[in-house]
Amino acid sequence: MKNIVQRGLIIQLRQGFVGLAVILMVMVGGAVQSQDIHFSQFSSSPSTLNPASTGVYEGQFRVVYNFKDQWKTIAFPYRTNSFSFDMPFAREFISKGAMAAGISVVADKAGDLNVGTTLINLSYSVNKYLNRENNISVGLQGGFGQRSMKGEQRWNSEYDPNSADGYTDIPVTSTAVQNFSYGDFSGGLLWSYKSNGFKAHAGVALFHLNQPNQSSLGDKTKLPAKLAIHGGATIPIKDNALGVIPQLLVLKQGPQYEANVGALVKFRLQEASRYTGEITETAVYIGGWYRFSDAFILNARLDWMNFALGMSYDINLSKIKVATESRGGFEISLMYVHPFKATRTTATPLM
Repeated sequence: MKNIVQRGLIIQLRQGFVGLAVILMVMVGGAVQSQDIHFSQFSSSPSTLNPASTGVYEGQFRVVYNFKDQWKTIAFPYRTNSFSFDMPFAREFISKGAMAAGISVVADKAGDLNVGTTLINLSYSVNKYLNRENNISVGLQGGFGQRSMKGEQRWNSEYDPNSADGYTDIPVTSTAVQNFSYGDFSGGLLWSYKSNGFKAHAGVALFHLNQPNQSSLGDKTKLPAKLAIHGGATIPIKDNALGVIPQLLVLKQGPQYEANVGALVKFRLQEASRYTGEITETAVYIGGWYRFSDAFILNARLDWMNFALGMSYDINLSKIKVATESRGGFEISLMYVHPFKATRTTATPLM
């Protein structure tokens, strides 16, 4: 019975891989007026990177928190908070693999009108080792979002050239702009490889499969699908005492295009105990990424006692640097992976 279940899951994985690949090719086109919420430390925000990353790590469960404070020199900066929890299960039904489920919450505030976005998503994935080195995962994500707007809104009809600030003394808050909610669905694929300390991964995801309406005025303004392509590797040097971690992320959403490329250098300060599991690996990472035509991102990270703490800072290089004084966004990521009972692991995921 167990072998029949395993064969069925492998067939589902293959079918899901082909089906999602077709969807990606069909739905990538389309226009969009804005980019999604995303983090500079994209590899430390698995729930917003790829639904297929759900449960792809070595441990019992994972908790991740992300915070971004962007463009602080502007009068009304952008702030984003994200929390996610995911865990594998049903290991007894899938030899060298598992199902996994998770939940994520993202809250964002932007501008002087406090334009807010709240996203709550549930995710589900199935991952399976095809052999000792290769793992493949298929993931789905679904939930709902809410957009809100608070604060004083001024419009062309309120313009008064005789007033001190160019507007009427009593600003009128438009009742046409409404808060709204919407459903949202996404899917993704992820391949992971590991052998003798070397790790590699490549993934593709498509967000907003249902193209939800994003209008605050009651008309139709669809949010087309966003394509995310990402990959990376961990290249060990000198028995894992050093390592180089190149990473890549490409996002395409209508006319909006973003490419990130960079690398981290790993310095191991303490080796994990191989047999007792009483001592975990301690390591620091230093490096960054270049976001083409936009910013250079500096990043530092510490792995300690199953925690991974990352800090990054965006240095603006685009035209907006005039307003931001070349300052971008400060970001923090904190990840905890609860180890298996028999052994302890670092918070570094399989990918």
